[in-house]
Amino acid sequence: MNQSAIARVFDIYMFESGEGKDFPSSRVLKDRISRALSGSVLTPQTLNWFVGAFHMTEGDAARLRETLNGSAPPPGISNTLRTETKLARRQRHRTISLMERYVFGPAGTLSTRHTRQMIRAVEDGVESYIFNHEPEVQAIDVLQGGRLGRRFEYGEGLKGVEIVLETPLDTSQVAALEYDATFRESPASPTQVRRAAYARAEQFSLTVQFSESRKPREAWWCVWDDHFAHLPLEERPVSLRENSLVNYLPYLEQAVVGFRWGW
Repeated sequence: MNQSAIARVFDIYMFESGEGKDFPSSRVLKDRISRALSGSVLTPQTLNWFVGAFHMTEGDAARLRETLNGSAPPPGISNTLRTETKLARRQRHRTISLMERYVFGPAGTLSTRHTRQMIRAVEDGVESYIFNHEPEVQAIDVLQGGRLGRRFEYGEGLKGVEIVLETPLDTSQVAALEYDATFRESPASPTQVRRAAYARAEQFSLTVQFSESRKPREAWWCVWDDHFAHLPLEERPVSLRENSLVNYLPYLEQAVVGFRWGW
């Protein structure tokens, strides 16, 4: 996209959003865009316009703001698994964006896991996606992109369910999926969540949301070498942000990551 096309996108966004009402002329706006694209001047306000005009994801916006503030972008994580996990079926897709949110209730018990993702086929004829989930899941509802199919048990304790796509994918075609997992009621209060990725998953964000009445005293972001391993390979302390633990990775591959905490 050339600079004129970018300026046109901005013109539409500024008009529709009302952001441009205080600008004396479109020339002033074009000059600001030009300085931003050349790398000479980029203000936080201009960056926010880029985010809005091009409908950037939360992860992309966060990386841009970190760059503007002089912070290094977060590194991806790969190849931490000590053994190869036997999957229910060979993966024939790659995940190009993945957002997961775990929600804990007032008693400190896990209630739901919400997932939104985009997958891209790496072979022709990809008809389904397998959602790997915790044994405690009681029900799964597909909100977008497909319907439930067969269930699987594999990998010494892992469970999964097939989401049959609305339309089979050929190589490089993309599908959007959204689904919820509901957990059985339990007296136990978990102290961690983990997310494994085998084939590469890009633009990954993980959120654990807590109730105002039951929040962790302390928490850590962790990397493990197995889905069930007790001790993490790496961990670093993290803080709650509006009752949530949040982290973003540009990619995750052959690794297990997540949060652990103390009540």
